[in-house]
Amino acid sequence: MKTLIVIPTFNEKENIKRIINAIFYFVPKAHILIVDDSSPDGTGKIVAKLERKYPRKLYLLTRAKKEGLGKAYVAGFRWALGRPYQFIVSMDADFSHDPKYLPEMLKAALENKIVIGSRYIPGGGILGWDWKRQFNSRIANIVTRLMLGIKAKDATAGYKVYHRSFLKSLPLSKLVSSGYAFQVEMLYLAKERMAKIAEVPIVFADRRAGESKIAGELTKSAKIVLRLFMRRRVVRQAAKFMTIGLANVFVDWGIYFALTRWIHLDEIPSRIISSSIALTSSYIFNRIWTFQSRDRAVAQQFVKFIIVNGMGLVWNNLLFAFFIKTLHIYDLIALVLTTVIVFFWNFGLTKMWAFRDK
Repeated sequence: MKTLIVIPTFNEKENIKRIINAIFYFVPKAHILIVDDSSPDGTGKIVAKLERKYPRKLYLLTRAKKEGLGKAYVAGFRWALGRPYQFIVSMDADFSHDPKYLPEMLKAALENKIVIGSRYIPGGGILGWDWKRQFNSRIANIVTRLMLGIKAKDATAGYKVYHRSFLKSLPLSKLVSSGYAFQVEMLYLAKERMAKIAEVPIVFADRRAGESKIAGELTKSAKIVLRLFMRRRVVRQAAKFMTIGLANVFVDWGIYFALTRWIHLDEIPSRIISSSIALTSSYIFNRIWTFQSRDRAVAQQFVKFIIVNGMGLVWNNLLFAFFIKTLHIYDLIALVLTTVIVFFWNFGLTKMWAFRDK
């Protein structure tokens, strides 16, 4: 059970010797890889000297320039996968990730693909942050989890143990994040692969020496989370569902006006024909494009689709009446609210019932 601990560094001369010694104290059989971005403060030189103290246990990977935390980890993971390590740990050099938690995390890794050192489960916590920073972290974590569908309580954690098989399954060259959002992207990819994840409580302590590297990362991370959000299957399906819905409004209107203006058919039969064609068109395109369904029970699926949309129409009218008659909301605002609510109703039930994956 060979373990490699990957630590990216940039100007960590005040911490690097202590963190290496502490790691070997708690997990003496582990190996350490320091991925140093040519630190001008001489961090790499300190590690090079320590390599002689810990031969074949401590390694230094020097990169030409600083490219971000994510790029450093990718370089470290590639190095690890080229050697027979079963578990690869990501952690910081500044003691915010206390090495004393490593034995418990590695034990949990025996039965999981990823183990998170979690601040936000019972037993976990944060030391050294004021309430504003803790509040911002909590909100960012909650928003990230909701947007990406991540179940782990600490979605932004950087203290993790990865199983070799999980890292081998990743397209490391195609990861989109280079900074701190890398931690979120790894959990998003784990969710896509349905990887088994466990969380071990840790107390995260703010760094006591050296300078923080997090400045300017919040905006970058938000952009990456949004980009990953747009990659979610359910989001793409919702966008397609909406596009088809809007397109079929014009199909409905176009057929209705053609029947009433050109063929001079009465309004009621024209409306029945136009809405029936639009509904059938909507079903066909959602089956083929949105949900890419291969269910052979087409008739049953179509009936379910009609039921969902019929109920949506009823909800549309009831909600609209409720908003303007009972709540006395301005009709245009009521129309928008009703449309949004009914859209989620129609999309949710269509996905979960009519086109449910089998």
